[in-house]
Amino acid sequence: MKWSVRLLMVTAAVRRSAAASEQELLEFKQDFLEFDLNKDNQIDAQEVRAQFKGNLDAKELHQFFIDVDKDLSGTISLQEYVDYAASLNSGGESTSNPYRAPE
Repeated sequence: MKWSVRLLMVTAAVRRSAAASEQELLEFKQDFLEFDLNKDNQIDAQEVRAQFKGNLDAKELHQFFIDVDKDLSGTISLQEYVDYAASLNSGGESTSNPYRAPE
């Protein structure tokens, strides 16, 4: 997929989430792109495991997918990730995302 088409898809998905500030949405999008190692616009369990380099046990990984993969596809779309990350920040909660890709 061409970069410009992908960028339009990412931008449209990010705009659909009005719950977060523009800066937060940019951070969520960047987090998603860091997880999406094969650049297929989906995050799968292997990509999450690879980012956490063994620091995420199977139970935590399973819970993450239960929390985020709302359509039960087995992968996480940008919109699912943005919705999840924005929900962590709503209601005055900490802006720290426990499932942010490690640096």
